[in-house]
Amino acid sequence: MKNIISHKVDNIFKIVVQEAEKKENICLILELLKQDEDYFEISFLNVQSLPKEIVIALDKIKNKLTIFTNETTLKTYLMNLGFELKFINNQNLKLKTLNLEYLAIGGSAGSLKKFIEIVENLPPSQISVFIIMHHKSDKSSSLSSILQTKTPYYKVVEAKSDMRIEPATIYTAPPGKHLIVAGGFIFLTDEEKRNFSKPSISTTFETLSNEYRNNLLAILVCGYGSDGSDSLQLLQQNRTTVIIEDPNECEAKPMLENAIKTGKYDLILSLKKINDYISYFLNSELFDKAELEILLDKIYDKYGYDYRGYNFEHIKRRVKLFYSTLKPKNFLEFQKIILENKNIFKDLFLNISVNVTTFYRNPEVFKILKEEILPKLDSFMDIKIWCAGCSSGEEPYSIAIFLKELGLLDRSLIYATDLNEVILRNAKNALYSKESYKQFLKHYYQAGGSESFSKYFNNYDSFVEVKEEIKERILFFRHNLVEDRKINDFQLIFCRNVIIYFDKDLKDKIFNLFENSLDNYGFLVLGESESLDTHNKFITIDKTNKIYKRKV
Repeated sequence: MKNIISHKVDNIFKIVVQEAEKKENICLILELLKQDEDYFEISFLNVQSLPKEIVIALDKIKNKLTIFTNETTLKTYLMNLGFELKFINNQNLKLKTLNLEYLAIGGSAGSLKKFIEIVENLPPSQISVFIIMHHKSDKSSSLSSILQTKTPYYKVVEAKSDMRIEPATIYTAPPGKHLIVAGGFIFLTDEEKRNFSKPSISTTFETLSNEYRNNLLAILVCGYGSDGSDSLQLLQQNRTTVIIEDPNECEAKPMLENAIKTGKYDLILSLKKINDYISYFLNSELFDKAELEILLDKIYDKYGYDYRGYNFEHIKRRVKLFYSTLKPKNFLEFQKIILENKNIFKDLFLNISVNVTTFYRNPEVFKILKEEILPKLDSFMDIKIWCAGCSSGEEPYSIAIFLKELGLLDRSLIYATDLNEVILRNAKNALYSKESYKQFLKHYYQAGGSESFSKYFNNYDSFVEVKEEIKERILFFRHNLVEDRKINDFQLIFCRNVIIYFDKDLKDKIFNLFENSLDNYGFLVLGESESLDTHNKFITIDKTNKIYKRKV
């Protein structure tokens, strides 16, 4: 087949794949990977996703395999599953785009004046900032009060457990606690010191990166020891941008030198250039509103994706960041590149789409779901649930597992929809890294899970797979909330952290779609930052957890 070429060179069995979705291509790739060879080298060219069978086969020969790809989306997916890849940069583009919505800064000895200088130079914005400085555990900290005097634009607070993360806010880690982030909330833990430190920069960096991926910028400034260094590989896998301060500016250099030795960073910059870098992403006006509106019209005409009702600042921020990656001469050249190169457009589309999720995200919502809402669906012969904006599948799988535990799964069908076809194919695979699984397990029991969570997964070397009995009750397909019509009548609709990016008119349109798609007294669950308080066709059941019921 011309889409799959194989040959042997110097005891290396080389395979080039340009299409991996058709059944005959999958079968051929699997046969080639079963060959008794000393070493494999496989290149996926213009392939954005892989069927699970191929991923599992690659995992079996992982120790004698090198993978190449020219698609950022595939690179990210496979790296998240524990594979190492080499990127073929045939467009001469920087691999990462930084969607700067969250900033984490860590340091030790000599870092206070660095934090002050960064905070003083932060332009007004909606970013959330996390500052981790090593303290003696038995001492109170005045860091937050000091930093508050240095900025008129941001609220500065010392972090506390169960504190919701807010925009335009700076959080400082308190002494003697590890600061972690999950589901949009801060938690403080009493685990043992890490890298001789509590709070540990590594611990906070890792949880922030797992939560916010390439929406996070992590910066290391002066200090002794090596805290932070052992987190950098995970940050790289999550496509989090990492900047290390130039050690020549610091008397306390070891923390920076140890981080540089890992090779897992993006830039080494002086503090002045760090401030310029942050300001560039928060401040610079590269195009005006009219130009962006014209581009969105043309994207709709050319590709059929409609972003015109999205929150303008959200779109502007993401397009600006992608613009800075391409570095065109002007906005017209940027528009020409986007409209003429489908692969680059796909990268922009995935950059605009927000795909942050996890099993049982916000466990308290799922606890209410299991104990109060799902049991009420027992009266229906056929239970239909819609997960709108399902992303990589963790949410519908979470619901299906609880339906299984309640004895309702066999007569249930979950419609899982998203605009992003690539992320839907990954969701169908139902493959998740062992590292992510640890977090899933914790959330499952916090949400009231009552079985052995591992019984729902097949175990592989680098990842886990949701079992078929769970997968077969979920129907994944593309649906555009903005344009597509009602798809069925449902007793429950989940749409969490999707409409937050839409403007008011579009939100009203989508709420009307949900109202028309729910059975009498059907339930609607929104994300923690979304609200239906002003929409008179729903009754508020739980204001805190954003659970509503359709009026009749």
